[in-house]
Amino acid sequence: MEASNGAQQLLVEASLDLGKAIGFDNTWLWVQGLQVNTTPDAGVSSGSVQGSNSLVAAPPLDRTELYEFAIRKDLLDGQLRLIVGKQSGSTQFANVNRPDGTQDARYEVSSLTSLAFTPVYSMPTLLGRLPGYTNSALGLTMTFQPDALKRRLYVSAGVFDGRGGLGDASEQTGLMPPSLSGPLFSIAEVGGGWVAGVSRKPGSFALGAWSQGGETVVCSEISLERCFSEVGAWGIYGLFDQRLSSFRPDRDSSGINGFMSAGWSPATSNTMGASITAGLTAQGPLESRPNDSVGVGLSWARLNTREFLAQEFNANELMLQTYAQIALAGSLYLQPTLTFLPLVGAKSAAADSLSGLIQLTLLF
Repeated sequence: MEASNGAQQLLVEASLDLGKAIGFDNTWLWVQGLQVNTTPDAGVSSGSVQGSNSLVAAPPLDRTELYEFAIRKDLLDGQLRLIVGKQSGSTQFANVNRPDGTQDARYEVSSLTSLAFTPVYSMPTLLGRLPGYTNSALGLTMTFQPDALKRRLYVSAGVFDGRGGLGDASEQTGLMPPSLSGPLFSIAEVGGGWVAGVSRKPGSFALGAWSQGGETVVCSEISLERCFSEVGAWGIYGLFDQRLSSFRPDRDSSGINGFMSAGWSPATSNTMGASITAGLTAQGPLESRPNDSVGVGLSWARLNTREFLAQEFNANELMLQTYAQIALAGSLYLQPTLTFLPLVGAKSAAADSLSGLIQLTLLF
């Protein structure tokens, strides 16, 4: 009997507003626990190097960890935000799925897309570098949004434990005690937003740069004694999103959103040196079902074929995906997804692939 492949994730958070609790205004604490269980072949049968299933994580396949514990302090009437602690940097940096912070109820959405592939949640050129699911890391982040610019522009910077971004020399920072004694990962991002047209449809952009300290080691999966290394690495990226249309602007936030992200790195130790990800999402396409959504997306990446990697990777990978997210009851969603790879990244895949995925998501 053939076993099915799958992955499950449970993320639980407890938070405390210290202003309400002890009068320490504009200060919050939170703790998150994460459990992930995956089967050995989950997400790899498609032949994708970028990742067709974002729930799949690096080994160990079964893990329970203290994912985040951090404190946030807002200063200067909320213009300056500081976060210190073990955290997921991918929620704040290089995050194309983060919606524009509009106050207009016609356009408010919880996320720009529910595509299942990894490039939406971890940019291919930053995969394994920027702390995030499942390897969060100790760090300090800062975001400044000045009133003088109506808080439509921001500057963010972060410094994290960089032990998780060293390729085959990486350590599982999500499972280890936090530390800043080793190599560091640094990132900075500047961005802003706007409203377009008579309907004032929101959009936003961001530009960022990152730097990885320490020596990154890359070894062959076929012959483990074959390795090369690189000291230091860096890259740049950009993000863009725009509300394109509205179905029922006077009644709900239904409509179509578009987004795009791109990254580039000259690092010889990066698995992927360049990438472009884009997609469209239709929120509430049916008037009778305003909480449903459908979407399409594509992600292209240029893979590292240096030395022995040419035996493991093709030069390029192109992934196309479509999904329908169906609201069953309350915060319970069923999502069937189809992924097609006309250009497969892994050479172990003999030809292009078509794979299916069904997700059940409960928010509580």
